[in-house]
Amino acid sequence: MNLSYLQTFLTVAEEGSFTKAAEGLSVSKGLVSRHVSHLETTLNAKLFHRTTRRIALTEVGEELLSKAKQIQLLASEAEIRVRDITQEFAGNLKVTAPFEFGRALCRHVIPSFIQQHPQINLILDFGPIKREIVSGDFDIAFRAYDELPDDVVGKELGFIRNVLVCSKDFAQHNEVKSIHDLHRCRFVLNGQDERWNQLILVKNDEHYQIEVSGNLSSNTYSSILQLAEQGLGIACLPYYQVEELIKTKKLIHLLPDWAVKIHKLSLIYAQRRITPRKLVTFNLAVKNWLESNNLYLISKG
Repeated sequence: MNLSYLQTFLTVAEEGSFTKAAEGLSVSKGLVSRHVSHLETTLNAKLFHRTTRRIALTEVGEELLSKAKQIQLLASEAEIRVRDITQEFAGNLKVTAPFEFGRALCRHVIPSFIQQHPQINLILDFGPIKREIVSGDFDIAFRAYDELPDDVVGKELGFIRNVLVCSKDFAQHNEVKSIHDLHRCRFVLNGQDERWNQLILVKNDEHYQIEVSGNLSSNTYSSILQLAEQGLGIACLPYYQVEELIKTKKLIHLLPDWAVKIHKLSLIYAQRRITPRKLVTFNLAVKNWLESNNLYLISKG
């Protein structure tokens, strides 16, 4: 079987159009038609039902599509493996993560990783948009999924450990000595998801749930932090974001024995038979950083 013809067939099946397949492959529509025709002749079977408006896979076409995807995956893995052997730690590594976790990576992981592996080109994308992993647009994602997608490898790292902080001025005017004092305090609310204002506080085996309130909300951790620094309320923020501000006493850490359990952090990458060493190495660097301080995560249990 001619593998070029098989690749053309796969593209037509995925695009649902001979014209779109030709555009994607940068060849003529006539060449695409000839490739499919030759493949049908080789197999002595019809692969597509064709009408003037649409095409659809035959039963044989559906079976061949499944095998063609497996062959494409094997070819991709072979390329990765050869590149891994010949180039070792080289080429692009594309990483996506939420804003604040990305900023923490830039402070704690990226500098030493680049210094140790200067031949790797790190391409970083930080923000709320969940970038595509399966198609190869990004190699690694760190995301707070409630449920992991079925078509990726997902490793749950634990829950991001949030803490309650406020400015010195706010603390002077709003005494918080026990967890029950939170009910009468004003919070800077999280506007991205209302569920994140229903806090689950944990201390060892104790759990305490409270829905906080306030007259100010914002949709990014950075803006919530800035508002809290100006004394406008208590903020619930990841510890890795406010660690230095707490240590330098620019923010007051309220009820330090308690932590807030909100986001389950997962490391996600595409399913492969062979995982590139540069990806494994970066994942290990992040894991080592998170485990270097037990205040960054709450265990998965």
